[in-house]
Amino acid sequence: MDNELDHENGALNNQELATSSINRLFFKYGSLTLIGQIAQAIMVILEGIFIGQGLGSLGLATVSVIMPLELLSTGLGGGLGIGVSTVSALDKGKGNVERSQKVFSDGFWFTLIISILLALIIGFNASGIASLLGAQAETHQAAATFIRIFMVGYPFSITGQMIVSMLRVDEQPGLSSWIMSLSALISILELYYGVFIAKWGIVAVGIYYGMSIGLFFTGIFYFIFSKTKLKIKFDFNFDWKTILDDIKISIPYFVITISSSIFTWVMNIILGKNGTSVDVAAFGIVNGYIFYIFNTITVSLTQGMQPIASYNYGAKLFDRVRQLLNISILSNIVVIAAITLLYAVFSRPLVTIFAGSDTQLMKMTMSTSIIMVGFTALGSTVNILSGYYQAINKIKISNFLGIIKFLIIATPLLLILNAIFGANGAWYSQPIADVIVFIVSLILWKKEIDNLKKEVKELRIN
Repeated sequence: MDNELDHENGALNNQELATSSINRLFFKYGSLTLIGQIAQAIMVILEGIFIGQGLGSLGLATVSVIMPLELLSTGLGGGLGIGVSTVSALDKGKGNVERSQKVFSDGFWFTLIISILLALIIGFNASGIASLLGAQAETHQAAATFIRIFMVGYPFSITGQMIVSMLRVDEQPGLSSWIMSLSALISILELYYGVFIAKWGIVAVGIYYGMSIGLFFTGIFYFIFSKTKLKIKFDFNFDWKTILDDIKISIPYFVITISSSIFTWVMNIILGKNGTSVDVAAFGIVNGYIFYIFNTITVSLTQGMQPIASYNYGAKLFDRVRQLLNISILSNIVVIAAITLLYAVFSRPLVTIFAGSDTQLMKMTMSTSIIMVGFTALGSTVNILSGYYQAINKIKISNFLGIIKFLIIATPLLLILNAIFGANGAWYSQPIADVIVFIVSLILWKKEIDNLKKEVKELRIN
């Protein structure tokens, strides 16, 4: 992992990773990662504005219903992207370019085959899947249409995420960033044209969802036409041990995404049955757009922290790892808390951007969003810790932290609060879960700091 990041950020080398100020390294890596996600973040914000202004609450409710499928795509694509690129980068770093190429080629075909099969299953059962995801009578037809169109781009979306990860392994971070930025630009132009000019309705949104990440797949032309040694070969004699290694490394990222997807699915069903389409649309705005901004910050800080943690932990520089873990968690809490405060102050104009002239939707989104985001600064600590344990190859505890918030705590709470207080109670499940997982995170944080201090003492003795 540290080898891959050396390629990505040529200004840093192993000596700097071992000797430069932890604070400087962390903020440099974190900020670079954040910059790389800005184009996609702007695209998502504009998406919410265009859908809200052009299609209203029905369009937003439909997007909310299919959001678990989007999360499944990013979970599989992002997870396998981390797994394949990490294993390939490690082999390349050892000088075994032939094996690095084999890892990439096998990973590409495995990802593509799995994603095509998944898209076919979902696409041919779009109506049933829409019902399963919680679509009610008023959104069912739109959701089914959306799903069929989305599935055309699904394999490209999943495999494309793995391709841009491999571009970084092959020392092409600039190309990777350009592909992500151009994909965002082309996709948002299509959405604007389809919604406001061509009047395609939900069809335009389905095409947009297929393109926004699906265009990442165009990175394959680099591996076909360039002089890179990381070529994709028509070799289906897979090295299953390596593929299992890819999957193992991808699991922490995947389980976090899937856990969130399950929570979203259950929330949509509850709001659809016990609330109205306005409730579902409000949740779509909060979950799909507002939380996206919060999550972008945490993901950037996590990904900025991981390569530094991996290198220094491997080099047994445990005191530096301790400093890094502290600054990562504290930075995330402070930044997310500041953004939460800003949102609370300016929630009305921000929500109006998405809700348009729908007064009922605006009021519902404002009241529920303040409830849901209130303790995100605390709850997102678990994501930082999960990423940390993944970076030092402690996969079991990383997986546990990946599922605790949404799967173990928030979803059961959602069912309990809904049974007692109805749909209004459902909105409180996430902030309560945030507080609980923060307490768990504090315990594990202290335990890990104590372990690192112990490692430092043992090294000094030896």
